[in-house]
Amino acid sequence: MANCKIPPRVSRRLVAFDFDCTVVDDNTDTVVRDLLPADHLPSETIIHNEGWQEYMAEVFRRVHQQCCSPQTIRDKIRCIPEVPGFVRLLKRLHQATENKYDLIIISDSNTIFIQEWLDAHGLANCFESIFTNPAHFDDDGLLHVRPYHHQTDCKLSAANLCKGKILEHFVAKRNLRDNTHYERIIYVGDGHNDLCPVLKLRQGDIACPRQNFALEKKITSQREKMDLRADVIKWKSGFELLRQLAERDAALDADDADATLADATKH
Repeated sequence: MANCKIPPRVSRRLVAFDFDCTVVDDNTDTVVRDLLPADHLPSETIIHNEGWQEYMAEVFRRVHQQCCSPQTIRDKIRCIPEVPGFVRLLKRLHQATENKYDLIIISDSNTIFIQEWLDAHGLANCFESIFTNPAHFDDDGLLHVRPYHHQTDCKLSAANLCKGKILEHFVAKRNLRDNTHYERIIYVGDGHNDLCPVLKLRQGDIACPRQNFALEKKITSQREKMDLRADVIKWKSGFELLRQLAERDAALDADDADATLADATKH
């Protein structure tokens, strides 16, 4: 009979990040769109009639017709500035004492844009997983982006990517595969499509909306109508968020130490 020994239970902390306007201080799609002259932009009726991905597919076709090479696009992505303090935040969390954090990205950008920027900033090894739309350049240099999945269940999300569903699946998979229990889940984002994963968070988890952006405005104006169980930390920079998370971390570590001591005194 095969050895089906269950690995020992491990308690860790998960931090899930959006990418555009959260880690990088711009939208990766619109940065590439800006390679086009204003009179070559596609009609925005495509967005309303067919969706954002179809609109960006037309953008990529026109960028290709303008003889912009894949390297030009990659260089444009690499030059997007970080949200101030986020490179330090990501490296600090990745290098945290006892390596207690798992970091993931859940983004409606694409694999090429995200990987290119992370490589340029020495962050590629910081993440356990990256969930985003698959992308590739064909032999002619045209960029193609495919939907991450197709869903119709979640009305808070686009058809091609439900961040809440991805977060739930990742947590469940780690629990079943590795017997990893996330004692705290932290979600960091800025936009409308970040609301779904925030509403999946449990009591004791932390939602971290970027201040003065769509997610924070939605939470502030409609919190009483939401089934929002997580604590909320608002932030303007990675420096500020790192400080606030460190304070929460210290409190959680103290609670864990008290619980361990209480267990020990029972025996």
